[in-house]
Amino acid sequence: MKALMNDEQILAYFDGRGTAEITLRGLEVAQSDRIAAIAFELGYKLHKTDIVTRGQWRMVYLRDDSPDVRQRAQNTLDRLRVGGPLLPEVWAPAGLPHVLGRPISPMEAASARRNMTAYETHGSRGLVIIAAVLSVAFLVLAWVARGALGGVIALVAAAALFGVAAPLIPRWMESWYRHNKQKVDRFNQQRSQQWGPPPPPPPPAGGNMQTGPEGNGS
Repeated sequence: MKALMNDEQILAYFDGRGTAEITLRGLEVAQSDRIAAIAFELGYKLHKTDIVTRGQWRMVYLRDDSPDVRQRAQNTLDRLRVGGPLLPEVWAPAGLPHVLGRPISPMEAASARRNMTAYETHGSRGLVIIAAVLSVAFLVLAWVARGALGGVIALVAAAALFGVAAPLIPRWMESWYRHNKQKVDRFNQQRSQQWGPPPPPPPPAGGNMQTGPEGNGS
């Protein structure tokens, strides 16, 4: 069985090249969110995902050269260079409250960004067409099986279900898109706060503090 990729192997794909193309097979598909989160830290944006088979995905990332994204990538490299975490937790700086809402992990934000990309690329038209076609297909089958009352009732019910769902799909998809966008926005707000471990506690009151090279306050 092929071993899962470690972070060093994933990082190698995002070494500054313009296009990063990754093929995932088998259990590697489960790493897609972590790969997307690492790509985000290094300034890459998911361009497309081709699902070749259920157990094989092809993901294409493009380097984002906008100044703020390149700065994010450089900050990540600097953090790694000093031994910091690749995907650190978010902590609010001292004196500032945490962003309201449940904390969003880097992998959850990566999944939400991918969902947004899928909606922005394909919209909801394809699902509407599929639902409409299924509705018609069940009606045709109901007519073919008109001699069996029980089967006809079940097929007509299925046709009605898909017929009702078809016009509602765009509204559902827009709501799903907004839900994912809220996750991404909250993650970005959290990320704008201080990255890394929480600050150390203040020294105990009345304790001796060294304020000079010799610790004598001079």
